[in-house]
Amino acid sequence: MSTNNRVIVRIAGAAGDGIASTGEILGKTCSRMGLHVMAYNSFQSAIRGGHVWLQMAIGPEKQLDHCDEPEITILFNKTCPEVHVPDMKAGGVVFYNSAVIKKEDIESIRNDVHYYGLDFKAMIEEAGLQGVSPVMINTMLSGALIQTAGLNVDIPLEFIKHKFEKKGDQVVELNQTIFSLGAKFAKENVKEKFAQVKGDGKAKMFLTGNEAFGLGLAAGGLKLYSAYPMSPATGVLHYLSLIGPKQKILIKQVEDELAAMNMVVGAGVAGIRAATATASGGYCLMVEAMGLAAMTETPAVCIVVSRGGPSTGVPTKQEQSDIPLAMAGNGDSPKFIVAPKDPEDAFYQAARALNMADKYQCPVIILSDFFLSEHFETVDDLDFTKIEIERGKFSKTWDGEGRYKRYEYTEDGISHRVMPGAPGAQYVPCSDEHNEYCHVMSDVEAGLPHAREARVKMHAKRMRKVKTMVDTGDVNPPTLDGDAKADITFMTWGSSYGYAQEAIKILKAEGTTVNHLHFTDIYPIPREATLKLLNNCKRIISVEANMCNTMCKQILAETAFEITEHINRWDGEPFTGQFIVNEFKQLANNREAVAA
Repeated sequence: MSTNNRVIVRIAGAAGDGIASTGEILGKTCSRMGLHVMAYNSFQSAIRGGHVWLQMAIGPEKQLDHCDEPEITILFNKTCPEVHVPDMKAGGVVFYNSAVIKKEDIESIRNDVHYYGLDFKAMIEEAGLQGVSPVMINTMLSGALIQTAGLNVDIPLEFIKHKFEKKGDQVVELNQTIFSLGAKFAKENVKEKFAQVKGDGKAKMFLTGNEAFGLGLAAGGLKLYSAYPMSPATGVLHYLSLIGPKQKILIKQVEDELAAMNMVVGAGVAGIRAATATASGGYCLMVEAMGLAAMTETPAVCIVVSRGGPSTGVPTKQEQSDIPLAMAGNGDSPKFIVAPKDPEDAFYQAARALNMADKYQCPVIILSDFFLSEHFETVDDLDFTKIEIERGKFSKTWDGEGRYKRYEYTEDGISHRVMPGAPGAQYVPCSDEHNEYCHVMSDVEAGLPHAREARVKMHAKRMRKVKTMVDTGDVNPPTLDGDAKADITFMTWGSSYGYAQEAIKILKAEGTTVNHLHFTDIYPIPREATLKLLNNCKRIISVEANMCNTMCKQILAETAFEITEHINRWDGEPFTGQFIVNEFKQLANNREAVAA
């Protein structure tokens, strides 16, 4: 009954019901079998209660989409049926906690799906188990789910052993027994069959975008990470706190976002590779410090994880709306902005960001979003040999002639940077405008002819870095995937990549050919190379998780090319391939109506 050789599962309940634990067992079972998983976790800003769900697409090939219609669902509480049963694929299977969900209530919703209630208390008593907490129904339902999906039930038993072995053999055996009860129930009662997804047997990494960011920063030579927790960026802090000590990375949880960013700038001045991460609202407080990094020509990396705004907005929901924020600042300043497309890309772009910051002595912003940062996904492998540390014009000693010019005028806009304290290379970085020696030109000399001349030359020098990035090929134009002669092009940036790819696959199966123009480097944009691609596209439709088409505005500002057709989503949920297809068809209907 499953299509595309994959199975779609959903786990739903309240915060505190064990949704994450159930998803972890399922996800790691699949990854250790060599299967690919795309998982989307929809949760609320609450520690307990509320309504959350986790959806996974599982298959032997890379999964681009968590999809719309689950085939197997487990429901933990009585608020779940009315929300999730209507989404089920016809013929699907629903497991539910019969202690809190009444059989007659759930079965009245739809008659084209199959319901299986598990009486947790009765099954535990029949098995003669003692000391069982009601919340452990999540383990039982995990067993039923994994058995029904046709997965190897021995792998989760090993995972349970690893997870609970520090609590003793009795706890391990209890959890394994409860899991097996659920698997046995499904084996004996469930008759429906699903796609028999088989992995290649090669265990895969199963990680979030935030974990990939942390891993990439560590691989790229990070030595200081300072941050203030703000969802959905906190996962970077959590992950680096785990791996940081062994990698000799200093981890600092500071009092606020201002402190976090200023600490990064201070470390950069000292020649230390440093980074932070925050969410949309947190970056608002960091903008001035990023300006300080630009003026003092100091490397600084910040991961900005977009969430629904404005203000505190919708803290745990999806949006791609922070390009204008990343571009913001008082005055013109050089910077580099990049938006990874998936966790694998996040790993490489995090290391690249540190290199770009060092090489161009400027702020670098990595734009992420709730979905990219928080969702789990399998990755075949990460190639650490691809990570090279490039520090640019930087040295620990100074052997030059004459007085050291920290901000020497250069053709490429980049001056030689020396580790503070090096003999013969003393200077004092400052936030005011200055000359080559860092002599301030903004107080009693401001407005005088020589100060005006210094201002013009120094400001132009800094901004030349942006042109140098383009001229050297360190920033990339968008990629164009698919048939170059296609009549339709989807334009995306950041994490919308996979969903657009899924939509293109669906449309191809229906007889419509669409190619895909994707931006990873957001600023600067190589104008000529980008225009060549844009002008070769016949009909471009943007796909952005925002209301105001921010990438289209960025393209217009940088290239004067206007994209006029759009597919948007801003309800807080990420795209799915089918959502994009439906919106595309609506656009087509609208065009036909106008033509008529």
